[in-house]
Amino acid sequence: MKIAILGTGNVGKALWKGLSKKHEVKFGSRNPIPSKVNGAEVLHLSDAAKWADVVIAAVPYRAMREVVEKAGKENLKGKVVIDVSNPLDESGAQAVGFSSSAAEELSKMLPGAKVVKAFNTVFAENMGSGSIGAHKLTLFIAGDDKSAKGIVEGIGKDIGFEPVDVGPLRTSRYIEPMGLALISMGFMQRMGTRIGISLVKD
Repeated sequence: MKIAILGTGNVGKALWKGLSKKHEVKFGSRNPIPSKVNGAEVLHLSDAAKWADVVIAAVPYRAMREVVEKAGKENLKGKVVIDVSNPLDESGAQAVGFSSSAAEELSKMLPGAKVVKAFNTVFAENMGSGSIGAHKLTLFIAGDDKSAKGIVEGIGKDIGFEPVDVGPLRTSRYIEPMGLALISMGFMQRMGTRIGISLVKD
């Protein structure tokens, strides 16, 4: 599968590490210099969006609108677009909640795209393996398109996660606070980033 990761930060690089073993992965950037990151080609956002089957938006929530505009809404139409963001504003406070979510706002920006929420409840350090030591992490997935969620589940399993379908895209309103709670535990409570969330099933 051809996967474009929009963003070359820690999250994008970690997802590249987990996905490049089984998929063809390229990065998209507003300024594609250098031309390679971790050995993967870096394209302009619009070129990466055109090339890919699946697009991962691995940028901060506050940068999402600009990135979408530069990637080109027409280039993303009909494609699976994975939102990995947590809705934080510049001060680190929750920017969206209760009546909407970052993923739902992204879906409004991209009519015709198949937006799926995933990966936001995992620290970048653990995204490349989907586990912490011997413990598999849960990949919580929300979306309105069943086939799109199936693709994301497959991608998650390829990395090493245990995917769980949480429901339609509006359930991102529940998943995103989980990500924010994890950030609080990791940094405010000083637990560090070698922590994660697993759903226990009997």
